[in-house]
Amino acid sequence: MSLLAFEAASRHLSFTSAAQELELTQTAISHQIKNLEERLGTKLFIRRRNVLQLTPDAREYLESVREAIGLLSMATKRAKGEKTNDLLTISCLPTYAVKCLLPALPEFQRAYPEITVQLFASASFDQFKRKSHDVAIRYGTGRWPALHAERLHGEEFFPVCSPKLLNEVGAGSNIEQLARMTQIRTFFSSTYQDDWPVWLEASGIESVDFSGEAIFNLQLTSMQAAVEGVGIAIGRTPLVNPDLANGSLVAPFDLRLETASAYYVVSPADKAQLDKVRLFREWALERLHE
Repeated sequence: MSLLAFEAASRHLSFTSAAQELELTQTAISHQIKNLEERLGTKLFIRRRNVLQLTPDAREYLESVREAIGLLSMATKRAKGEKTNDLLTISCLPTYAVKCLLPALPEFQRAYPEITVQLFASASFDQFKRKSHDVAIRYGTGRWPALHAERLHGEEFFPVCSPKLLNEVGAGSNIEQLARMTQIRTFFSSTYQDDWPVWLEASGIESVDFSGEAIFNLQLTSMQAAVEGVGIAIGRTPLVNPDLANGSLVAPFDLRLETASAYYVVSPADKAQLDKVRLFREWALERLHE
């Protein structure tokens, strides 16, 4: 119950709303959260100006809790004998899910209405390795033991910013334009890879003094920050393709660099030929491939 209380309170950012959803009292929710904090030895919520906020530890913990609740729900259905063959569980990187998969997913649902999609947006590969999901979209080399992987598409990276910011910066050399912008940095929680030094070196720029720096832990937030005009970020295809297409972002410089890794649609070997997995894989390779 403590995990359910935590998940509901995190989603609503309100103990009162969580209590209403779970048909408990606000005091009961508060008690469950307190017990969980004591067991974990860390604070999960802080209240600032009467607004409930998650602590950094809580945000990281929440991803695993939501995944665990979803898995327990599926296990319960199986134990009760409820039909799960038409339930397709997909694990997908958060930014890819928002920028690439979700905009196209209605097409898959219209083509195969008998398949219910359950999507887990997660950067962790651990649950998938334990065969908790049917299929995943992952980034890497494609060489994963006991997994069936097919390449979706490669990737290029290059600086992107909002057209408004570029207009404010004005004309000038690459160094002059960059020096008038805030540098958006992305630090990944699972694998660290900072693309700025690589791109700057390839462009012949040994050093540049940006006007400031902003740091985010997800590509999704970095890209949205660039859209909002916070600064200039390193964008990666296909994640920035929608924003480039609709004009929310522009690429001020011509140089684009290819990465050694790529995106793959992946399944445990013993699930790869299930009809629901095969149908999704074939659809993804046709619809998402570039």
